[in-house]
Amino acid sequence: MLSAPFSAFVNHLLAPAAWARASLVEHAGKTAVFDLFPMRVAVAVEADGTLRPAPEGAIPSVTIRLTHATVLQILAEGEDAWRKAQIEGDTAFAAVIAKVAANLRWDVEEDLSRVFGDIAARRMAAAGRSAAAWPKQAATSFAGNIAEYLTEEKHLLVTPLRAGELVRDVDELRDAVERLDKRIERLQRQVRGT
Repeated sequence: MLSAPFSAFVNHLLAPAAWARASLVEHAGKTAVFDLFPMRVAVAVEADGTLRPAPEGAIPSVTIRLTHATVLQILAEGEDAWRKAQIEGDTAFAAVIAKVAANLRWDVEEDLSRVFGDIAARRMAAAGRSAAAWPKQAATSFAGNIAEYLTEEKHLLVTPLRAGELVRDVDELRDAVERLDKRIERLQRQVRGT
């Protein structure tokens, strides 16, 4: 059901990426299934390195099971996040898919400019980047506020300055205890000597 639009979108991204198509050509004829509950997308690699929807009932060469969190990590982190996907089947094929997926770039601004013109496309792309950055900014701000509350208001966390003071105080106390031990040893020797 989603295999046709998925294939068309990926082929659009593959069009200017000859390196990606060349990587996929080595796996021509193989089928990959992306299982992201409740969706399942099955595609086959063509001889030119593009994709097409896999025939109904085709046996997949590789099945890649993804969680929604893993997909978000892949979009944010790239190739390293693919290690969190569950892979069944041809791991070499899966590695090529991971490399291609992590390194393909969609020039959204270019596609928008064809429809709306350059200026409008630039503004839409900038708005999209700002909207995409908002969750990260909100999470960073929220984490900072929580850390400040726990440090300054509730005193449940220690600031680096206070941690440094504590370490210094512990060092001074250790040195004082060592001096006291040496003084006690000297006094014990004097008492034994008399």
